[in-house]
Amino acid sequence: MRHTLRTAIVGATLLALSGCVADVTAPPIPPKVSEIIHYWHFNNLPAGTLTTVQADFTRLSGTITYPGTGAGYMDNVDPGASVNLQMGQPAGLGLRPRNPANTRELLIVTPSTGFTKIVVSFAVMRSSSGAPQEIFEYSTNGGTTWTQVGNAYDIPLDFERRTFDLSTIDALNNNANLRFRIRFVGAGADGSSGNNRFDNIVIEGIPL
Repeated sequence: MRHTLRTAIVGATLLALSGCVADVTAPPIPPKVSEIIHYWHFNNLPAGTLTTVQADFTRLSGTITYPGTGAGYMDNVDPGASVNLQMGQPAGLGLRPRNPANTRELLIVTPSTGFTKIVVSFAVMRSSSGAPQEIFEYSTNGGTTWTQVGNAYDIPLDFERRTFDLSTIDALNNNANLRFRIRFVGAGADGSSGNNRFDNIVIEGIPL
């Protein structure tokens, strides 16, 4: 009798345990989150005229230039912005493309190889005689053709954050030839003095 009871208890216990094991399922894989691909905080910019500015952080290779004609050029500006700071960086220096700006463009080379759902953000402002508006564009073929994003946008006299959510544009995904550019328009863009200013330029995306 005792042996039979003991056998029944052991059998029931094993059955219960086997049921528990069968009911265990693996936890769902968490969704991938957006990561910074390129980041310019500009805090280490040298003095003097700048021709090419490498990304301060990049998973690939990111550069900024200011091609065009005329007397316009880039240099650093102090102070930079506390807007859109990343990676614990302080508000140090910023980048200053100087007038005349209507014959130039801020060219941002930002391959997105291995990433999707691209978002661009940066801090921007102008001096009192800087270009009052800018136009943001992207190229998926290394700059052969360009597509404008929205309308020209107004530039304030103090730093503010500007964001371009391009996550629904599939052509920007996993693209080694991705470029962005900013053109300067409006009364004042052709001036002999004045400037626009940028800081904390961030290109981010979700890894494949």
